[in-house]
Amino acid sequence: MIDEVKLINLLKSKKMSGEEIAKQFGTSRVAVWKKINKLKSLGYEILTDKDGYQIIKSPDKPLPAEILPDLNTKFLGKNYIYFEEVNSTNLYAKSKDFPDGTVIFAEYQTQGKGRKGRSWISSKYKGLYFSIVLKPDIEVVNLSKFSLLFPYSVFKTLKSFTTTDLKIKWPNDLYLNSKKLAGFLMESSIENNIITKLIVGIGINVNQDIQDFPDDINQVATSLKLEEGKEFSRKEIFLKILSNIEKDYLNFLKDKYLDIKNIEKNLLWLGENVSIYEDGEVIASGILKGLNGDGSLILSHNGTEEIIYVGDLSLRG
Repeated sequence: MIDEVKLINLLKSKKMSGEEIAKQFGTSRVAVWKKINKLKSLGYEILTDKDGYQIIKSPDKPLPAEILPDLNTKFLGKNYIYFEEVNSTNLYAKSKDFPDGTVIFAEYQTQGKGRKGRSWISSKYKGLYFSIVLKPDIEVVNLSKFSLLFPYSVFKTLKSFTTTDLKIKWPNDLYLNSKKLAGFLMESSIENNIITKLIVGIGINVNQDIQDFPDDINQVATSLKLEEGKEFSRKEIFLKILSNIEKDYLNFLKDKYLDIKNIEKNLLWLGENVSIYEDGEVIASGILKGLNGDGSLILSHNGTEEIIYVGDLSLRG
């Protein structure tokens, strides 16, 4: 059996003959040839001549061999699963009892979902679509803070990649220049008032062009590339996101503290007239004043403050 990650690292560092590779991994020359062809199919450019094989260029794909050697985390992503295509990373994350910190990535999801069952469009090789499995064993009272922790952590990461107006849309979206850039779907398992498991689905538009979005959303969705006018390394962004999420998550488990005030400062439509929708009906309207310590939304209407725990936020026309 050829360890793919090890082989890729070897071929990045030096040229090796088929015989050398076969001896290194205790396998046949035929198995080596098949593995080389697989690497080519994944997008690796491999120089092949009479002296052997050497990788001269890696694909911009978050493959295990590209992520694991550079992953700067204690536990998050150490169990890393990559798919070219899957029904949904969240559905797959729920299909087995994966270890704490497992990260499941897919280039394309046939049944990608956002909040309330809405579809999520995943353009192949253009975005970051992944789910994280966490086992916090923390009191359920912290659940609403978790719904802000992950968007805030990604927000802080993406701020270093954009010069334009990035905002957090309550409860768990990121908007860039008033268009949707990223979405989050958090699912939880609770036993005896303890959060035993979180599955956090994250979708981020990175290198999409306008034609990658369907007509019904191309005026309300965007990507880093569209707003900044250049392509980005998905690997670089992904590695920084995983590192920052782990740091913020472990700090929260330790201190039970989330920087609500800084999240509040970066809220989309702060100080503006908004409405809250539930099942298509307006359930509240008013001026968006900010956030409570538990992450709930504060609206002000005719001098009275109203606290909102659930719903879809929209700017009033």
